[in-house]
Amino acid sequence: MTTRERGLAAHLDAENAHDLDAIAATFAEDAVLTLNGESYRGRRHIRLVHERFGFGGTGSFSELRVREVARHETAKAIVLEEDLSGRHTGTWDDLPATGGSFAVAVCTVYVFDDAGQLTAERVYFDQAGLRRQLTG
Repeated sequence: MTTRERGLAAHLDAENAHDLDAIAATFAEDAVLTLNGESYRGRRHIRLVHERFGFGGTGSFSELRVREVARHETAKAIVLEEDLSGRHTGTWDDLPATGGSFAVAVCTVYVFDDAGQLTAERVYFDQAGLRRQLTG
């Protein structure tokens, strides 16, 4: 297993364990998280985005689970097609909690430094499709 594959495994394990400190530790200090075009720089901001989304047990969603569907590797990045699922238990995108379950396809580009820490994570998913699942 390469250094970046170990870094990715640590990141996904931390997300599925909902361990915010471990998630943050997988990022370089000045890393950038881009979520559907909005960027957040620095480990502190990235941790906060994960927390607000629900990876720490509070936030917009609970019972979050990230499952790898397919992997594509380039010289500089690992790209994953993923399924993200969970339950809507807090306000998200101005939508009050519905309690509904969801599953959405996600594409994420992970870029690593030589030590295996994330320098960039670029996440893309269909927000309108997620909203439709939550509102019926």
